[in-house]
Amino acid sequence: MNTILPTPAFSPIIAKEVMAYKQQMKEHELITKIRIIRSVKKDRVPIVQVAHAFSCHRNTVTNIIGIFEKTVAQKDQVRLLGLHASISREELQSLYAVLLNKSRRPKGHKAKASAMQEKEIVRLFRDEKLRVGTKRMGHLLQRRYNGKETGDKAQVMRLTHGQLRGIYKRNALTTQKVRSCTGEVRHLYDYATLSCFEKLHFDVKYVLDKHSLPENIYKILSAKQIPKYEWNIIDAKSRFRFLAYSYERPAEFGLRFLLFVIQYIRSVLVAYDTPLVVGFDNGMEFCAGSARKEEEWNQLLACMHASVYSYEPRFDIRKNLIERSHLTDDEELYIPRGIFMKTRQAFIREATDYAYYWNYERFHSGIGMHNKTPYEMLKQSGIVGAQKFIQFPVLILDDVIDQLRRCTSPIEFASFAKTNPGVMQKAISCQKTQRDIENRFFLPTNAQNVLTYYRIALTISVIGSLNFPMFGKSQFSLHNHVCSPSAQRG
Repeated sequence: MNTILPTPAFSPIIAKEVMAYKQQMKEHELITKIRIIRSVKKDRVPIVQVAHAFSCHRNTVTNIIGIFEKTVAQKDQVRLLGLHASISREELQSLYAVLLNKSRRPKGHKAKASAMQEKEIVRLFRDEKLRVGTKRMGHLLQRRYNGKETGDKAQVMRLTHGQLRGIYKRNALTTQKVRSCTGEVRHLYDYATLSCFEKLHFDVKYVLDKHSLPENIYKILSAKQIPKYEWNIIDAKSRFRFLAYSYERPAEFGLRFLLFVIQYIRSVLVAYDTPLVVGFDNGMEFCAGSARKEEEWNQLLACMHASVYSYEPRFDIRKNLIERSHLTDDEELYIPRGIFMKTRQAFIREATDYAYYWNYERFHSGIGMHNKTPYEMLKQSGIVGAQKFIQFPVLILDDVIDQLRRCTSPIEFASFAKTNPGVMQKAISCQKTQRDIENRFFLPTNAQNVLTYYRIALTISVIGSLNFPMFGKSQFSLHNHVCSPSAQRG
């Protein structure tokens, strides 16, 4: 029953509010509604007049009064409408909170990510250190859950970009962006005029990096049968990479792998005579900062119109490109696929698939790439025979070092012949000198012929007789590609 209050002898007139109803509701919703209720129920001001004073519709005032009478207890109504009511703000919030408008925000959505999906994304972001944006997170999910999984894992792979954005927003997952203090962007090269394979970078990555790998992945890759070092040479223009792995990192591995890669490039691109320039750091697996050793390497590479240089010992931005590729290796190979690398064969399979994925499937957003794959960049640049690069093998250098020695020995012989003309002249008439040269450089034919035709032997005499094991997409045969008719004509 409503409380009967004494009716005043006259109908009071209330002044028009300075702020409109909607603005007052934003500032103090509960206070505004209580003032309206007291004006109508206590002061007996007509509803139309109250609506006019608060700049709202009369139905709004009627609805507020109806909610007050239906939801607020009788004793609390009497207390609020008392002649000398004195109620603290805390009591108002506790006793009359039912008057507040309820949120219209949807409580759920049929397309919203499930709790399991959300938990998995948060775990990847925080525990496995995949602190990347929503687009890249979706890309990495495709790398880890590549369509072969079922159940919960398959559901995570199907997350849309909108669902990922919602998960990031609800859990306050934010990425960090590193910018220079001036905001200046300095490009490493003029990529518009740079040619493919004109500038390359060579580096070795230590796979067991505790600062970048989650604990569970680190334990798996710590197994004795898993290679510990990743050797990679990357082209600055197209981002095409040549990968190899090893258990140790002696300097001979670096030299042999470099010579083999340049041999392969020259054998595929027969008419490509652009000088190849390769940069690397001062590690022990390279020249270790030795000017004499760097000169010796350049003497060998000069036979193939190539050269090397060492970065500055301290800070050198030229190494940024290949160092950034190491982060991608962690994010798209070792962290998402490391759980499948529990055996040597599984590691080789994953590494070979990753090399194919990097060069032929993964789009790159770097400067000058325009979201193209390295293979697309090679084709766009007019490289003839670019499809043959797909067959470059992922090697375990410890296993094939003898084959690499034989494969690269013609280059050493060519450099030796150029720098020791006296010895070469003597070998024409001295059988012992000829045999010494044959034994030193693994020459499979008579040294007298090699002395005359060593340039041809450089490409077909030794290299053409070797086959390398290839794991993954296809079988690789140097005989089929280096000794092709076009290569022989070159």
